[in-house]
Amino acid sequence: MKRLTMLLLFTSLFGYAQIDYKGLIKNVEDITYETDIKAHFKGIPFSEEYSEIEFDDERFLRFHGVIVNKVTFSDSWSGKVINIKPFNENADYEKIKAKLFELYGEPETSERTTRISYEWETDNKQISLSINLQGEEEEEEEEEEEEEEETVQGVFKDFDSLTIVLKQE
Repeated sequence: MKRLTMLLLFTSLFGYAQIDYKGLIKNVEDITYETDIKAHFKGIPFSEEYSEIEFDDERFLRFHGVIVNKVTFSDSWSGKVINIKPFNENADYEKIKAKLFELYGEPETSERTTRISYEWETDNKQISLSINLQGEEEEEEEEEEEEEEETVQGVFKDFDSLTIVLKQE
């Protein structure tokens, strides 16, 4: 009887101590203009400064399956602005770009010597994805290194921004 009591005690203590992390995972792509941000992300730690709300817990944030390090929400004259920073910027850039191409088709592309920017626009949102490129001087020095170690990004230097502007319908 004593063993049964101890077994029930330990089961009850440790059974309720587990947290359902999958239930806390929030997908940023589910947000619309009408979404109550604090209610949608309930249970996830955030900071608030003036009219900007920031969530920065990579355990719970996703954007089309990609782990997100930080999401910032703010209001502007054009709508609700969402700035997304992926957890692994270099590796996740290609995943995000491929998913956006798949969902929204061919974007407007703006290419400069130091930056590439892609823009998609729908009736209720505008999505902008941009990266910084290596300068030509840096590129020549690193070409020898890249020949030894092939990279998918080519002239990719670093992630610049992923911004979504939600428009009121």
